[in-house]
Amino acid sequence: MKNKPYLLYSLLLLCLGLGLWNFIQSREKIVYVDTAKLFQEYSETVKINKKLEEQAKQYEENIDTLMKEVQLAMSDYERKGSKLDATSRSKLEQKINEKQLDLQRYQAVIKEKLEKQRGEEFASAVNNINSFLKEYGVREGYRMILIANPAGTIAYAQDNTDITSDIIKELNQKSK
Repeated sequence: MKNKPYLLYSLLLLCLGLGLWNFIQSREKIVYVDTAKLFQEYSETVKINKKLEEQAKQYEENIDTLMKEVQLAMSDYERKGSKLDATSRSKLEQKINEKQLDLQRYQAVIKEKLEKQRGEEFASAVNNINSFLKEYGVREGYRMILIANPAGTIAYAQDNTDITSDIIKELNQKSK
């Protein structure tokens, strides 16, 4: 009989402890950020995209010029090819092939250059975003901030767990 009050007291403390633990656990939030939306609306990534698009446009103009040279050489060959002797025809064919190879090499170099530049430019923005997300998560008391991407890494989440708009708003204010 003497043990019953202690047992009752222990059970009461255990229940209170479990209730408190459950309350604390339910207060910890897990949220997510939609990276597609973030990259479309974050002012720094918008600037990077515009800059890269302008550079790509310049390169496209150069590619168009090279393509016109190839087309001119081909039309010249079509007009004169049948009238030329074998040596001249061979030289003209070689000239066309060289222009086509130059065009292909230029396209490959430009593609590689743009991809490298894109990676470098976005690496800085991604670092800023990640640093901010860590700071934001600590400040807001989130247990975890997940990243949702177009590949579908999050199958379901309640609407109130998407903090993308808040993140975009604060990042854009910070970058002004």
